[in-house]
Amino acid sequence: MRLAGIEGVRRGKQVRTTKADPDTPRHPDLVKRNFTATAPNHLWVPI
Repeated sequence: MRLAGIEGVRRGKQVRTTKADPDTPRHPDLVKRNFTATAPNHLWVPI
């Protein structure tokens, strides 16, 4: 299956341990990274 690139079906409920509060403010971007793509489906992220 791995060579063919297929996976078996996963059954069962997915556990979600964290529920985001929509009223809380988001953390600011302290690193000031620019993650804008120059073209569709094209994004280079420096490491």
